Amino acid sequence: MFGRLRERQAATPTLNVAVDVGSGPVVILLHGIASSSASWRTVVPLLSPLYRVIAIDLLGFGGSRAGEAATFTLDEHVQALHKTVRSLRLRGPFTLVGHSLGGLIAGRYAAVHRKELSHLVLVSPPIYPHRRYIDELGQRLRVGGYLWFYRFVRGNQLTIVNNVGRFSRWMPSGSLKIDDESWAAFSLSMEHCIETQTTMTDLAQVSVPIDVVYGARDQVIVPASLHRLGSMHHVGLHEVPRADHLIREPLAREVARLIR
Repeated sequence: MFGRLRERQAATPTLNVAVDVGSGPVVILLHGIASSSASWRTVVPLLSPLYRVIAIDLLGFGGSRAGEAATFTLDEHVQALHKTVRSLRLRGPFTLVGHSLGGLIAGRYAAVHRKELSHLVLVSPPIYPHRRYIDELGQRLRVGGYLWFYRFVRGNQLTIVNNVGRFSRWMPSGSLKIDDESWAAFSLSMEHCIETQTTMTDLAQVSVPIDVVYGARDQVIVPASLHRLGSMHHVGLHEVPRADHLIREPLAREVARLIR
């Protein structure tokens, strides 16, 4: 058993640390799906004067490569992140910030490695509990619609890859990248981390303060899920007017405010 555990640990890749600037208390940033650490470009300058800011490319995204056997489960993402954090040899607990998919990974990380964190910040987390736990019909239908759309996307690789360029032109740099090389990471992370998730259970086990930041115009969140999350005693909800799912300046300023 221990031999297999050591083999898995050895096979787990170390992720690409794309940004490591500043000094002081450590803040680690995890980007969302189909993206990279470049999506944090508006946040890093707001934090680096006071903090050591580290932005990491998730498994299979940006500069982080994954082995051919990777299935991009939440546990695989967390294992790769943990190995990378250990390689940084940090002293003391840190603040972990995750956007979208990165928020779901951050939530599981905080539940498993509780003593490593001092603060957890989730930005636009796509939290989709099972529909039987959502009382309002409209919200249940909304969750079902999102899940149907994600399955549709995963089943149409050629169409998505060929058309993603026209959408990315209207988004902040680094916010969207889907190509043949990153398709496995994108589609399997969507299936195994977003469509099938235990985020509410994970966050219930986190002992440090949790702040959830989201835009009033976010296209993929379910308000009922966030309100349920906000009922937990250690969770604060922060809605940003006129902001959507992407990390533009309004969301960036609110994230920086909460960390400071």
